[in-house]
Amino acid sequence: MASFQLQNSEVLARLKPFGISFEKSLSDLIKGIRSHSKESPESLSSFLDVAIQECKNELTTTDLETKAMAVLKLSYLEMYGFDMSWCNFQILEVMSSSKFQQKRIGYLAAIQSFKNEQDLLILTTNQFKKDLNSHNHVEIGLALSGIATIVTPNLSKDINDDVIMKLNHSKPYIRKKAILAMYKIFLQFPESLRANFNRIIEKLDDTDVSVVSATLNVICEISKKNPNIFINYLPKFFSILEETKNNWLIIRILKLFQSLSKVEPRMKKKILPTIIDLMLRTQASSLIYECINCIVNGQMLSPESFKDKETAKLCIKQIMEFFKTKDSNLKFVGLIALINVLKIFPIFIHQVEGVAEVVTDCINDPDLIIKRKSLEICHFLVTEDNIVEVVKILLVQLIPTDGNQVPESLKQEVMLKILAIASQDNYSNIPNFKWYIAVLKDIINLTLLPLPSSSNTSAISYATANFIAGEVGQEFKNLATKVPSIRADILHRVIVDSVKNPRVLEICPTLLKDFYWIMGEYIDELKGDPVDSENNEIEEGDSNTSIADLGKKVQIFNTLVNHKIDKSLNLSVNLRFPISNKLINLNDHDVLMVLIQALVKLFSGIVSDYSEYYSKNGALPIDKYNEVAHFLYKLVEFLNNWENSVNYEVQERALSWLEFLKLSLEAMTDNDYSAIKALESDEIEFYRNFVDDSNENEDSDIDESDDEEVEDSESEDEVDSVPENIREHDEEYDSLESSSDEVESEVLARVNVSDNGIEENPFATNEEEPTFFSETNSKELVLPVLLSHVLPSFFKSYQLNPIAKNSQRKIAVPLDLDLDTPINSNNYSSLDETEEETESEYNLFLADQLEIIQTSTENISNEGDTSVRKKQERLERLKDDPYYLTSTNGDKKGKGRGRKSLLIDDSKDSSVDTFSERTSISSSLNNQTIKKKKKPLKIKKDKVVILAEETIGGDFDNEEELKVKATTKKRNALKIDSSNLDNFDLESSSLAEDDSTFNGKDFEYNIDLEELRKNLAEASKKAKEKEEKKKKMKKKLSSSKESTSKTKSKTKTESSDVGHFPTADDIVVDSNLPESDNKVVTVVKSKKTKKKAKAAIIE
Repeated sequence: MASFQLQNSEVLARLKPFGISFEKSLSDLIKGIRSHSKESPESLSSFLDVAIQECKNELTTTDLETKAMAVLKLSYLEMYGFDMSWCNFQILEVMSSSKFQQKRIGYLAAIQSFKNEQDLLILTTNQFKKDLNSHNHVEIGLALSGIATIVTPNLSKDINDDVIMKLNHSKPYIRKKAILAMYKIFLQFPESLRANFNRIIEKLDDTDVSVVSATLNVICEISKKNPNIFINYLPKFFSILEETKNNWLIIRILKLFQSLSKVEPRMKKKILPTIIDLMLRTQASSLIYECINCIVNGQMLSPESFKDKETAKLCIKQIMEFFKTKDSNLKFVGLIALINVLKIFPIFIHQVEGVAEVVTDCINDPDLIIKRKSLEICHFLVTEDNIVEVVKILLVQLIPTDGNQVPESLKQEVMLKILAIASQDNYSNIPNFKWYIAVLKDIINLTLLPLPSSSNTSAISYATANFIAGEVGQEFKNLATKVPSIRADILHRVIVDSVKNPRVLEICPTLLKDFYWIMGEYIDELKGDPVDSENNEIEEGDSNTSIADLGKKVQIFNTLVNHKIDKSLNLSVNLRFPISNKLINLNDHDVLMVLIQALVKLFSGIVSDYSEYYSKNGALPIDKYNEVAHFLYKLVEFLNNWENSVNYEVQERALSWLEFLKLSLEAMTDNDYSAIKALESDEIEFYRNFVDDSNENEDSDIDESDDEEVEDSESEDEVDSVPENIREHDEEYDSLESSSDEVESEVLARVNVSDNGIEENPFATNEEEPTFFSETNSKELVLPVLLSHVLPSFFKSYQLNPIAKNSQRKIAVPLDLDLDTPINSNNYSSLDETEEETESEYNLFLADQLEIIQTSTENISNEGDTSVRKKQERLERLKDDPYYLTSTNGDKKGKGRGRKSLLIDDSKDSSVDTFSERTSISSSLNNQTIKKKKKPLKIKKDKVVILAEETIGGDFDNEEELKVKATTKKRNALKIDSSNLDNFDLESSSLAEDDSTFNGKDFEYNIDLEELRKNLAEASKKAKEKEEKKKKMKKKLSSSKESTSKTKSKTKTESSDVGHFPTADDIVVDSNLPESDNKVVTVVKSKKTKKKAKAAIIE
């Protein structure tokens, strides 16, 4: 029986012709991948590893069918990212198979796997030549497909002649593939195009239409890089256009005309009538589109020509037929053609009937691709009359429909388009800036802050939120800077609400960066409510309005800095000041940098209002003075949170202002914080009582809700009759009132105005108050100069005007600017001298302080020993304070007065007059904008002043040039690289000349041919001399070796040379060498022989 047993390989070989195989096929692999992908990623990974190992084992067999199936499976796995370059030689073996099915598998794998590997491509070249000369035209076509994919510069040179021979093949199938493969060879080997250009043109007369179409394809692609070489063949192309009836061939010729018309404008007169006639005659939508595309992109339309305008109108009428169908593909193609025409003639969007409606319908189209494409030309729709309607249509695109969320990219595009439309021509189309502010608020609410009860509640990504917030915030900043009359509306309608809204800080804190900047820069514009001023005329100097404005500033200030109130009340839930607590833990350093500056500016505005509304003869009542000190104290405590910030800029700003504010606080209180502590405890007590009252109200509301359940059940029928969407809308807006609003309304209700227009203490519930309020009418104090004059001068010295974009680039660099030389050299030898200088300066500082003490004791001797002792102790403390500012020049009286002026301003009348004059000018300007108006039924265009952007004359006027310099083109991986055909010169006859001017660049090597020839001649002469010297040395060495070999015994010559050292007989010095070479010593080693010695050979 053993003789009848066969090997496994023989069994498999006999069963395969009957379709019986025990290896896994490609279908088995695909089924396994699908089944394991449903289980887990780990199961799929292990299955793929096992499959690859099976393929490796199958490649080791001698059966070519098994190898082919293994290669096919590896080609499929290569799409999953597995590398198959390790089996390139097995692929080459499958390519050489005599069976077409196996050969096709090998070529497929080669197309996917073969790279620029020299050793492999040498063998591949032989295989290509063999298959190109095959008698089977299918194998020739397979080889041409492989050549077109994996061709390299070296391979193109070797295979060029073989492919050219196939242009005359009897089969049109081969001729078509050969002409297409030649294009890939031209890209790698441009010299082939110069040599075979006429062979390509001859194929235009081929009897088969497919070959002519393939030839036109190659010509079209080459013309995109270098159309000049085909100008002389325009009559040939035009005759094909008139004779053929194949639409696809006509489309290729139209694309060719599109490239040629850019370099030959004269051809427009000849071909334009034919193209128009073809467009009107045909019924094919693709051909109509290509005719319009050839006219527009071929630069055959001029905005100044009347005939071209009529041609453009004719094209638009043909395009309008595309939008009458329900096919989205035709709509998209027609929209592209319409955009190209409207970019040349934008006035046609209103002059041609139906164009504006079509663009509007495309904006509202449910297809996102059509919607986004239509946004490119929607700005052409905008005029002063319809800008409101256009913006409304764009805002509707931000509202989700049928439960489908709006994509984030579409939100960005719509937002940018609205901003571009509104800011066009320096906001010349805006009818009313209050309307535009409402539009920007709608953008924020629809993109960043959707209502929780609305359908648009999907969380927006952090990057998209930052982008939208940055653009909208920058637009608000531009409005506030350019349009002075709208600043109050921005503050009342947007800034105040956003700053007090915790959701803004949670979702998009980047938006607050610009809002804090506007709040700090224009806080003085927060005067009067513009909503009330539309219907009511505000009298100038109205005390109620002024105090209300101050109350709003105080509310904003407390909202931002009162985080310690919640800690004192031990509140962890339902915080009264959630924004202040979140600001402390905020990690956005860009927002914090602006917030620190804005808080100081807000405090400066509060101080200015106190001085304007409550000062008498330059002094404040003691209670108002203490309130200002309380605000200053809270600001210092709040800024202390960033004293040790990890961000350098935040820490630097916080520390800089803290030192200034601490000096101001010390000047106000003289380190006596009893009044501030009393105000702080009173404020905490007020909010504690408010919390208790709110809890009682909640309990009473619960009891009332139980009683109202019966009434609600009775009115269910009435409620059901109301539409559901209206009920949701009412509930949505009823839920907008927050606890913070209740607190603010309660605080405002407690603010009383006396008969003389002076506000009473907002925290005073009765007349029995702490002792520091009892002195309100008896004692007044003057604010320190640091707060009344120095602090406002930081922000109000110069007017802030808008600056044009890229103005800073136009500033010329100073000629004497030296950034290389160090400012201070590290001279460590002068450390002792600097220490002595600092000690002397410190001693002078102490002497000045002692002089101040002496002068101060003389001036205050009448006030009693107690006050003198306190001030002397304070001055003793200030001696070691490095931040205490004193004057170092002048006499003793001047020094004492300088120290005193930091605390109290002696020139009360002059300072108050100048400050009041400054505030009166700003108030008069604001009051001029307040007029009595009736609520308009229709938006009318207001006459407002829009500031122009300041710029600097310079070289960089073109912004596009800056963008071109800054951006670099990215190479498209899917696009064929045809850079070798740039500036290709068909007339050049030699490859060297072509390479020397390749791509318009200098040749890679700059060689002086004369010098090169001279060097080569000298090198050859030296080589000949060396050869002659070597021959002479060989003759002398051979003669000397013969004489020495006779004296040596045979035993020594047959012995091994291991460990042999050269002897005196082995060393030969050539006496005929030049003197410089006399030291050259040649060591002669005897050749190994068995019997007798022979002449040694120089190694």
